[in-house]
Amino acid sequence: MISKALIIGFGSMGQKHSRYLSNLIGKDNVFVLTNQEEIKFPRIDSLNEINALDPDYIIISSDTSSHFSHIKEIDLRLSKKIVLVEKPLFSSYEDFLPSNNTYLVGYNLRFHPLISFIREEIKQEKVISFDISCNSFLPNWRKNVHYEQSSSASVESGGGVLLDLSHELDYLRYIFGDVKHLFSKNLKLSNLEIETDDYLIFIGETKDKVLFTINLSYFSKKEVREIKIETEERTIFLDLIDCKMVSYFVDKDPEEVKKEFSINNTYIQQHQDILKGDFSTVCSYAEGLEVMSLIDKIQKFDSK
Repeated sequence: MISKALIIGFGSMGQKHSRYLSNLIGKDNVFVLTNQEEIKFPRIDSLNEINALDPDYIIISSDTSSHFSHIKEIDLRLSKKIVLVEKPLFSSYEDFLPSNNTYLVGYNLRFHPLISFIREEIKQEKVISFDISCNSFLPNWRKNVHYEQSSSASVESGGGVLLDLSHELDYLRYIFGDVKHLFSKNLKLSNLEIETDDYLIFIGETKDKVLFTINLSYFSKKEVREIKIETEERTIFLDLIDCKMVSYFVDKDPEEVKKEFSINNTYIQQHQDILKGDFSTVCSYAEGLEVMSLIDKIQKFDSK
């Protein structure tokens, strides 16, 4: 039974998690580890206080570059706790398997209604190819932080389009299973004042020899998050922003599926499942590590 939560880090994601959890378990039961003093939640100053606090549920929402050290420290100090690590698991691959707690990774787009829907529906068809795109404009991401000062702009903090938008790598594997890296190009193309990568093109192959592409960028003036799947029966277009799926056929009219969607609900549903002990949809530590292995292949390929 989870009755007390600790959120490590109080940036934009830490603040979101604090709001969602306060509605689920009560504001007085949500603690925050931060050096910010003017917050509306009870706080602690360092991990040295974590044993005395003894939280049941810990959310690591610090900079990506700090995730590894925080996981190691928690696993050293506590046992039999549930720990949700904001995506991605690390800033670079680490061959590390913590053993004292249950670790999960915050790929909340698994709770997107179209992701859940297509994952089951596509099992009945032969897929020929598919393409995944996620394009947005980094300066529009955070209203209260100038993009130049954000973690996304900093290599040291673990930013960059490959890490920030690794949701696409996770739901790729969640829908289609294990994949093989064939080619990628990950670099900075735009005039954004950042030191991190802002573009990725990735070509891969599923275990069933289905070819696919992934395109990610920080500099698009039109926000796009979509999947196009070609099967022997139809072309499927999924718009994850409008939460609409359209199937196109050769010999009949298109069919549309429209679902209710709020990005906030994906975070809330993720927490609700964790609080009741249902981890069936939540990304496991092992799955998060597989995403990191794929990221590692992309990083090493581009450095050749």
